[in-house]
Amino acid sequence: MSTIPSNLARFPNAMAFQIMLSSLNRTQRGLLNTQVQLATGQRVNRASDDALAAGTISVLDDVIERRDQRLRNLSHSDAVLNTLDSALADATEIMIEVKGIASSQVGIGSDAQTRENQASVIDAMLNEMFRIANRQSQNLFFFGGQATAREPVAELLGGFRYQGTGTGLTTDLGQTRPLPITLSGDEAFGALSARVKGNADLDAIMIGNTRLADLNGARSFGIGLGSINVNVGGTDLTVDLTTAHTVQDVIDTLNTQIQTLDPPATVAINAAGNAFEISGSTLVITISDLVADATAADLGINQVFPAGVPTSGSDVDPRLTEMTPVTSLTGVTTPLGTIRISNAGQTRDLDLSAATTVRDIMNAVEGLNLGVRVQIAETGDRLDFINELSGGKMSIGEVSGGALTATELGVRSLATWTRLEDFNNGRGIQIISGSVDPVTGLPDPQADLDIRVTLKDGRTFDVDFAAAETVQDVIDAIVAAAAAGGVAVPGSFDVGLAADGNGISFTDLTPPVGGTFSITALNGSFAGSDLGIIGQSTGAIMIGSDRATVAVNSVFSHLIDLRDSLLTNNELGITLAGEALDGDINRLAEARAHVGVLSRRVTATTVREEDLRIQDMSLRSQYRDLDFTEAAIRFSQLQQQLQAGLLVTSQVTSLSLLDFLS
Repeated sequence: MSTIPSNLARFPNAMAFQIMLSSLNRTQRGLLNTQVQLATGQRVNRASDDALAAGTISVLDDVIERRDQRLRNLSHSDAVLNTLDSALADATEIMIEVKGIASSQVGIGSDAQTRENQASVIDAMLNEMFRIANRQSQNLFFFGGQATAREPVAELLGGFRYQGTGTGLTTDLGQTRPLPITLSGDEAFGALSARVKGNADLDAIMIGNTRLADLNGARSFGIGLGSINVNVGGTDLTVDLTTAHTVQDVIDTLNTQIQTLDPPATVAINAAGNAFEISGSTLVITISDLVADATAADLGINQVFPAGVPTSGSDVDPRLTEMTPVTSLTGVTTPLGTIRISNAGQTRDLDLSAATTVRDIMNAVEGLNLGVRVQIAETGDRLDFINELSGGKMSIGEVSGGALTATELGVRSLATWTRLEDFNNGRGIQIISGSVDPVTGLPDPQADLDIRVTLKDGRTFDVDFAAAETVQDVIDAIVAAAAAGGVAVPGSFDVGLAADGNGISFTDLTPPVGGTFSITALNGSFAGSDLGIIGQSTGAIMIGSDRATVAVNSVFSHLIDLRDSLLTNNELGITLAGEALDGDINRLAEARAHVGVLSRRVTATTVREEDLRIQDMSLRSQYRDLDFTEAAIRFSQLQQQLQAGLLVTSQVTSLSLLDFLS
């Protein structure tokens, strides 16, 4: 109401006008705010309306907006997973049908023509599986893992190369643990890569510009940077290594401290290239860690370095990196020589003499476009050659006349260390053992013999591979059998790995008298065939075939094997491919089950997010939304207040001096 304060007995007209105008303005402002609230339905429209409530509303707006985005993500994820499940169902149906065809083409009732016809059917199914593997929606490829922007599987050299990476694409779904909405091709279609695991510890040496981050450290925990204590002849020095990034940084920082001695001591890399060395000191130097740090322990120098004796610290175990110079690789002759890489029927001789770093080796192999890739093993001490081409069989061998580069790098696919269980696509070698004489019931060693070697001069010896586990064991067994048979090794006979390519090489050094050099199977053993050494020759050298090739164990490989076996009327190949299909069908079923679990988690998360969204919106409503009943009553009161104020104002402003005098 527009009133004159009671404490004012007399007042000027200007003051009365000002008081009444201010009162009317407040009432009109209240009416305006109430009208805005009634129009918007919100109690707080500006931060000035209620600063505390506005801050809370701002926080809740952000929370609700993020929940809305998660709900959109969840909706998209549910659609992707449903489509993914459909793709897996189609793939499973195809593989079950393929399994039926493979079973029907084994045994009586099938001939070469029938199998050739069925090969066309399998080829069509192979192409359909290729399309399923590259199925996508809205440019999101389902089976590329985290690489969802390009086709996961590409055709190359008659096979199929997997181009995806990672286990699956994740998005913000409000989960504490990532929830992938796509699958890797490995999980759905099998191991889409196979590797020759490096057998040689290349044990890279460190040089000045080796990063500290590339050292495993003396404790195998990496290098933790901090300060260390250096005691020289009883005087303590604190050396700060927190800014060091390379091995040279550590050397320079330490030398700055200890080269002030007379004569000065020197920190350097030891001759082995795996540790720090201190030499030249006439005083005992003791290096230790401060209480809060373990830098000296990680660098392998937390020890006593005696006076006058060059002393090395502990091995800091440098790791291989892409920038590691090939000259830093232990046991490798440089410049590198030439290696032979074969895959999918293609063979390339790769000259690595120009390679100066590990990255150069990787680039050179990748440049062959054979579906072969090189990577550093997880242990960080060796190289792995990976076959990414389903339908291709990778082989890595030597080229005669040069350095044994593949062997020195530890990546020759058929080497002395190759295990027999890795032969023939992982089926191994069938070796006869434990034979029993059917008459006496006693062990019969003669029945356990696997091959017979016949030299050109007519001499023979028989070999038992029962104890063999590696190629070297096979060679040793042949050498021992030759010696036991009176054949001089290497005088009359020799055996080893082929100097060119891959395979086990046999050399008959006996005088050529018109005989035939041969290796034959005994007792129905398949060991010789599985090793690829059965055969005969009129020459002095016989080289077995490479049965230790590296093949990708995937749906595509098995379909290609089945198709090719049907085309060539190879019943054993059909049987083996058909048996492999069981694993593919089981894998697809497991992948569908995984997708089902993911879909259920998405559904449960959606329900929870919707419930939380409702709670957040309810809480925000308490701070922001208007109570219409209270606002309507307040609006009516303000109208009455405005009317009364106008009435009083009109009455007061109409008074004059005569009204007071009367």
